[in-house]
Amino acid sequence: MNAPLAPQTAPARQHAVLRECFELARAHPFYQALYRGVDCADSAPPLEKAALQAALASFAPEREASGLYLVRSGGSTQAALIFPVDIAENLAQRQALADRLRADGVFGPASIALNLFGYANLYRTAAIVDDVLERCQATTLPMSAHAADADILAAARQFRPSHALGTPSRLALFAAHLEAAGERLEIPQLLYAGETLHASTLARLRAALGAGQVWSLYGGAETGIWAWSDASRRPGLFRILPRVAAEILQPDAAGYGRIAVSNAWRRRFPVFRYCVGDIGRWVERDGERWLELRGRDGRSFRLNETTYELDDFARLSGAEQGFQIQLDLDAAGRERLTLLLAENLDADAEAALRASLAALLGRPPDSDAFALKPAARAQWRLDPVTSKTPPIVDLRA
Repeated sequence: MNAPLAPQTAPARQHAVLRECFELARAHPFYQALYRGVDCADSAPPLEKAALQAALASFAPEREASGLYLVRSGGSTQAALIFPVDIAENLAQRQALADRLRADGVFGPASIALNLFGYANLYRTAAIVDDVLERCQATTLPMSAHAADADILAAARQFRPSHALGTPSRLALFAAHLEAAGERLEIPQLLYAGETLHASTLARLRAALGAGQVWSLYGGAETGIWAWSDASRRPGLFRILPRVAAEILQPDAAGYGRIAVSNAWRRRFPVFRYCVGDIGRWVERDGERWLELRGRDGRSFRLNETTYELDDFARLSGAEQGFQIQLDLDAAGRERLTLLLAENLDADAEAALRASLAALLGRPPDSDAFALKPAARAQWRLDPVTSKTPPIVDLRA
């Protein structure tokens, strides 16, 4: 049985990491204003993405004395965050991750991984995972998310991978291609990251790809990959790298709260008490302490590999009077968004709002990936527990 642990019972290791990261952060020009007058880690405020965005606004890599690795975070398409990472520190964290993935049996010298993660516009997930695979002495098939499904299938037929890697949405598109072609693969293991793997998507992937064993990685541009899960044996429960501390802020009666991460691997550009936008809690099972993820914190959501902030939708023209965002899957397993409005709009206002919504989502205005619908509040979805009307409803089960 899972029993929530109070955050103040966190082990001494976590407190040591917090103190180390706080001292690094308050001495750094990015964060000096935020932590001015704060003398200890326990009283330091958490770091929100907006504050980090402002701190990085004047960052210029050409002024740095040595090389950096620049990574784009999953922010809204209007406010992407580019985080600089010291190359040596970054590689050291990847090596630590690779050592633990290999020790846990995720990858090894016999692994052949079909890598369908993305690599575009400073998103480097595919390249990061390729590097980790090589550190595990595994073979990588670096197709990337942008490869044609027919080419991915040809590579899988020729090289018989042991692992399929990617976001659930990209893997689902490949599964839909296999279904349409009447094909089926036998890839025994699947590793996903970047999005929630819903039960319906997992069933589809198992039917098309095999995928009896499922793994998951967790992290981001600002923090690196710092947690991993055996999602078949312990779904939702993650191990954490040493030199990384995860705090649960303002936990509720069940122990759930916002996750804040401090990463002592990253010293040149410190990461201290950074709110990653997810909800979780600490649980104990079999004498071990695990981080349990529940989902987003209600201020944002993930759609097609990208994180969107609720405030951006509230600022859309015509949406101030009330709206609800509904997320679901189409028949092919593609993710889509429907924006329900409390008021009817005339044709010009609706066209303008649709154009604004398309720009926010990075889609053409005629895309089937989203819809805009006036709907009376009585037609909106209610939370089955609270009977309230939430601004975001996730129907991607």
